[in-house]
Amino acid sequence: MRRATVLILLLAIGCHKSGEQKLEGHWRGTKVQGVAPEQEAAATAFATATEMEFRDGKVSVKTPGDQSSSAFKVVRQEKNTVVVITEYDGAKEPQTFVFVDDDTMQWTVLEGKRMTLRREH
Repeated sequence: MRRATVLILLLAIGCHKSGEQKLEGHWRGTKVQGVAPEQEAAATAFATATEMEFRDGKVSVKTPGDQSSSAFKVVRQEKNTVVVITEYDGAKEPQTFVFVDDDTMQWTVLEGKRMTLRREH
């Protein structure tokens, strides 16, 4: 019985992804939450035109009218939450991502306002 328990624990630890691994890939905005009803159409249009690419410790963000790229560092990771800081925004502006599942995350853009992004394969 002890060997089985140890094996299960080792498998669980081995399957745990780091925050950087969870973020890795190309993401596209799909919708927004927390905006006023009269702003929802414009905010959703902005979200669906937003793309993020996390690769090799760098994040590239493309929004309507802007594009930037910066190194990032995971500063906190919990079960479904990854918090990063970027060279572009600095340590005073951490970015929070909450994972709904492996291919869906919510980015807290402003307090109470979130953008949902889907991983593109």
